[in-house]
Amino acid sequence: MATPATIASASTATVTQVKDPVIDVQLVSTDELCGELADRWNSLRLSNDHLSSPYFDINFVKAVSKVRDDVKVAMFLEDDVIVGFLPFQLNSSRHAVPAGGRLNDYQGIIGNINDVESHFKKLFQTCDINSYAFHAMPEESEAFQPYAFRAVRAHHLDLSIGWESYRKWVRKHSSTVKRQGQKTRNLEKALGPIRFEFDSHQGDTLERLIELKSGKYQRTNTFDILSVPWAADLLRELQNVKQPNFRGILQAMWAGDELVCVHFGMLTDKTLHYWFPIFDHQYARYSPGTEMMMRVAQECCQRGIEKLDLGYGDDPWKFKFSNSNTQVLNGQVNFNPVELRLARMRYVVRNKLKEIPMKPLAKSVLRKFFPGFGQWNFR
Repeated sequence: MATPATIASASTATVTQVKDPVIDVQLVSTDELCGELADRWNSLRLSNDHLSSPYFDINFVKAVSKVRDDVKVAMFLEDDVIVGFLPFQLNSSRHAVPAGGRLNDYQGIIGNINDVESHFKKLFQTCDINSYAFHAMPEESEAFQPYAFRAVRAHHLDLSIGWESYRKWVRKHSSTVKRQGQKTRNLEKALGPIRFEFDSHQGDTLERLIELKSGKYQRTNTFDILSVPWAADLLRELQNVKQPNFRGILQAMWAGDELVCVHFGMLTDKTLHYWFPIFDHQYARYSPGTEMMMRVAQECCQRGIEKLDLGYGDDPWKFKFSNSNTQVLNGQVNFNPVELRLARMRYVVRNKLKEIPMKPLAKSVLRKFFPGFGQWNFR
C-alpha cells in the first residue's frame, strides 16, 4: 500500500514545468521586410480581424520610411519564433510614436502578444527609449488597456449590408443626405454635369487637393498638416503604390470642368480608409462632399468593399454617414510611474482646453501670433 509520501512523490513526478518563453527584440529596416519576413507579417496580420485597416499593411510602413529617415521596425520573438512586429518612429530622442505619427489613424502590434510589459521592457532596453505613445489603438488589443488614458470612437460605414440597405438607412437618419438630390441638381445647373472617378489618375489632382486642404486649415485656424514636407510627400508616395491588396487611391468629382471635390485614401481588398477629403469652398452651398461620399459608398458596394472607414474622432460630418463605430485607445506605454502620471495629466489638461467655450476665438488669436503652433506633433 502506498504511503502518503509515496503518493506525493509520484504526483510531483507527473507535473510538467512550463517555462516562460525567452523574449527577444530585433530591429529590422523596412528594406528587410521582404520574403519570409513579409510573409510572416502578412500571416500575423491576417490572423487578427482588428488589423484589417490599411495602416497595418506593410506597404504603408514602407511608404512612411521613404519620406522619413527615423522609421524602425521592432521584431518580437519568443523562443526564436517571430510573434509580432511594431513599426515606430522617434518623436524625440527617447520617445517613440507609431510610424506616420499623427497621420496614422490605427496603430499597434502586428501580431497577438499578451505579455506587453515583458516585450516592451525588452524593446525599450534594446532601443534605449523610455516610452511608446499611441493615439488610436484598436480596443481589441486588450493587453494595452492598462496603459490607456481614454477610449475614443472610430466611425465607419458598414457596407456589408449592401447599397440599397445602406442608402435607405442613411436617408432615414440624415436629413443632409435626404436633401442632397436638389443641391446636386442645382450644382449641375450652375456648372454642368457631374463626373465622378473612383480611381482617378488626373495629372495634378493630388496637388489641387493639398492646395484646397491647406486653404481649409487656414480658414479654420488649424495647423496645416500638409505644410510639413514629409506629410505631403507621404501622400505623393502612397499615390504611386499599386499592390494587389493595397493601394493609395485618389477619388475626384467634377461639375462641368470644375473640380469640386477630391479625396485621397488607402484601399485594401475589403476596406477603404477615407483619409483626406476636401471640397472647393466656393461651392460649399451645394454640399459636394456629401454627394461624393454617397458615390464613393455606392461604388464600394459594387466592388465588394465592405467597410468605408472614417477614422477616429467625433467630427460632426462622420455622424451623417456612419452606421457603425468601434473604440480606439489613446495612451502611453511607460514604466516610469512619475512620467506616466505626468503624461496622463497632460492628456487630461489638453482635452479640457479643447472644451472651453471661447475655443474658436482662442484658436484665432493663437494662430495669428504662433502660426506654427502644433507642428511638434508632425516633426
